[in-house]
Amino acid sequence: MKRIPLLVTLTLAALSSAQAACSLNMLVWEGYTDKSFVTQFEKESGCKVTATYAGSSDEMFAKFKAGGGKTYDLVSPSGDATGRIYKAGVVQPIDVSKLKNYSSVFPNLKSGRWNTFDGKLYGVSFSWGPNILVYSKKDISSAPKSWNELFDKKYAGKISLPDNPITIADIALWMGKKNPYDLTDADLAQVKAKLLELKPNIRKFWATAGELAQLFQSGEIVAAHAWPLTAVDLGKAGFKVGVARPKEGLTGWTDSWMISKSTKNLEGAYKWIDFMLGKEGQKGMIGVTGYSGGTALGAQAVGAVKAKELFMDNPQSLAGIKMWEIPANYDKWVKLWNEVKGE
Repeated sequence: MKRIPLLVTLTLAALSSAQAACSLNMLVWEGYTDKSFVTQFEKESGCKVTATYAGSSDEMFAKFKAGGGKTYDLVSPSGDATGRIYKAGVVQPIDVSKLKNYSSVFPNLKSGRWNTFDGKLYGVSFSWGPNILVYSKKDISSAPKSWNELFDKKYAGKISLPDNPITIADIALWMGKKNPYDLTDADLAQVKAKLLELKPNIRKFWATAGELAQLFQSGEIVAAHAWPLTAVDLGKAGFKVGVARPKEGLTGWTDSWMISKSTKNLEGAYKWIDFMLGKEGQKGMIGVTGYSGGTALGAQAVGAVKAKELFMDNPQSLAGIKMWEIPANYDKWVKLWNEVKGE
């Protein structure tokens, strides 16, 4: 029997021990911890990654808060949940000096209202997307110039909106509200009336990108308020799809890495965030999810054509997008949304 030298044995044992000591438990959106790129991180860092998926922002917030921040080391919430997680007191401020790739984050994604609280950064944006108007070129000959075109009676039962209370911000934006996340009771009443006006045209409130793509392919809908991912997937499937950025403007979402204040693997958490800001992490995440990356390094990694397709070629294009943030009266938003769906 071949003997393994004692030095090699000790080295392997040491590596195994180090990896066991660095174990990162994360609560994430599906695709953010795919093995296609996580394996490389684990080899480079010696940290083992374990992930739990969340199906909605409300679920992510509830799960992370339930453990008092002790169950997970990292969480990847969207801007409609970051504020709630901060207020729950379960995350710690980010020290950007520990992130060598932070300088590559697009300027408009740094220190955003969605992850900066009381003057301190609590999250690092790494992935984002605009909420655009996606339409069937077979049924709509030219790109709609206004969101209000969706209200046309010829589209009765032919459009779809996301099943998410934060969509209220989009309606408010279409109505000309400058800050669609700061709505009074009177504003919300106006938005509700507008949503009820639109409701006869809504075939379904979609929950997943896959579900929305199926609605297009089956011919049930001809237009939707959607993510670029849907347009990309439909295009790959040979569906004649168009994308519009109506004149009233767009909302958008950003996902941020936040670190539990109770993590026992702080160094590993920073290694993970830095990896996800770098070329390999960005390229891997973009390849799996189809979302837009948040760094110049990511744009370089995917190439000029893909970067343009994902709105990553010109960081200034993010300037006019109203990124998700949690409203102070969010409970009223949820109540309004459920009332509209129930009527």
